[in-house]
Amino acid sequence: MSRIATYDTTGGPEVLHLTDVPDVEPGAGEVAIRVRAVGLNPFDAKVRSGFIPMEAPFPRRIGSDLAGTVDAVGRGAVYADGTPVSVGDEVMGRAAGAVAERVVTRPDGLCRRPEALPVEVAASLNVPGLTAVSCLVTVPVTAADTVLVGGAAGAVGIIAAQLVRDAGARAIGTAAERNHDLLRSVGVEPVIYGDGLVDRVRALGEITAVIDCHGRDALDAGIALGVPVERMVAIAAYGAEAELGVHNAERAARTPANLAQLADRAASGDLVLPIAATFPLDEVRQAFATMEGPHAAGKIVIVP
Repeated sequence: MSRIATYDTTGGPEVLHLTDVPDVEPGAGEVAIRVRAVGLNPFDAKVRSGFIPMEAPFPRRIGSDLAGTVDAVGRGAVYADGTPVSVGDEVMGRAAGAVAERVVTRPDGLCRRPEALPVEVAASLNVPGLTAVSCLVTVPVTAADTVLVGGAAGAVGIIAAQLVRDAGARAIGTAAERNHDLLRSVGVEPVIYGDGLVDRVRALGEITAVIDCHGRDALDAGIALGVPVERMVAIAAYGAEAELGVHNAERAARTPANLAQLADRAASGDLVLPIAATFPLDEVRQAFATMEGPHAAGKIVIVP
């Protein structure tokens, strides 16, 4: 038996509870993973709350991003690159219903975890890392660019800002003042978000591209500063993309191969993704409540 987090109705973190389920063997093309860490994402909470409607029946499981150890392999199970999966492989990536002690999934959303990469960081990279990569594929940047990154202290934003930096571009990131030292530590110039953002950014120089990772403040600033709409991308503007004519982040780059590259860089220390707090599975409600409220920069992680 293993425990999984489920909910029977939409609502706040209080609707979550733990359920004991039998351990099932993986079918053909599947693997079973003993979960070691789960990175929570805002999308998980938005589905659970009903903000993003889903047709799936109740009870529903929750979570997608994980790191763990393969403990059973179904016939013909292979990674996306075609190599076979073996019992004992340390893996990371995505699996539906990841907030659990054990999951069964297809391995085409997984890659091997580098030994030097902590499981908490490995479990947190999939959605934010691949979303950040997608933003840079949608709006490529070069050393000639100065890029405004909205929500640069969030998980997607801090990775996107570092990818901008690595492309040789100048990265300016909006964040609360308490997170400015963090941004400076990864080579990003911080600017306070909120009223007066346009004037503060204008004082820093000409902006040539915008990546908005939180709402639409950076998009609106980009419009006011004359950035062409084809040089702007957003991930959570909820309607503003169509209204303003800017890009949604494309999805083709969200691959295990790109995740593996991010993992290698994070393992070497070349890419930083802070972990704000970890919680045991028994405290799943508190973990979500923390993620959904004000908290230190970085990911909230459940360690079953």
